[in-house]
Amino acid sequence: MIAAGEIIGGVYGAWRLARRDPAGLIWFDASHRGFWHSFWGPALVLPGFLVLQTLDGAFAESVLAALTVHLIAYVIGCVAFPLAVAHVAEGLQRSHVYTRYIVAYNWSAVVQMAVLLPVAILVQLFPQFAILNLALTMGLLVYQAYVAHVALEVTPTAAALLVLLDLLIAAMVQMSADRLLI
Repeated sequence: MIAAGEIIGGVYGAWRLARRDPAGLIWFDASHRGFWHSFWGPALVLPGFLVLQTLDGAFAESVLAALTVHLIAYVIGCVAFPLAVAHVAEGLQRSHVYTRYIVAYNWSAVVQMAVLLPVAILVQLFPQFAILNLALTMGLLVYQAYVAHVALEVTPTAAALLVLLDLLIAAMVQMSADRLLI
């Protein structure tokens, strides 16, 4: 089990990175234990993910089937990117900071959801604010690139390519989940 202090430290570090403060990295436990505990970040985000899926109409038909497929897809998404990055980090000669990056990446999901969910609900209630969702999405992509740039110690271009890899993996997982529900 994870201690509340470790959750608070992880989220606080991610929030500091969102403020473009690279010193936020000191709040992360980049040990082997901290790596595995950082997956509590995506676990904390899961309810928000389910709300977003509900807003998108994912549970309009068979709730149990859709919930099962989306939960499996969520878990796959949570592990697929870190597995891919393990190989990429080795190729970039950044294996020594891989754990720190995944820890920062996982805890940053909490900050992202804390910002994204209220805006998604607002857009659902007031569709005329859809441009706000687009602007926020762009900002979150920049945030993800910043986390990669600082935590993995790569160039901004390499960080942007990692964000693109993350988007591609997420899209592939989502399309596969959607295909199973047809």
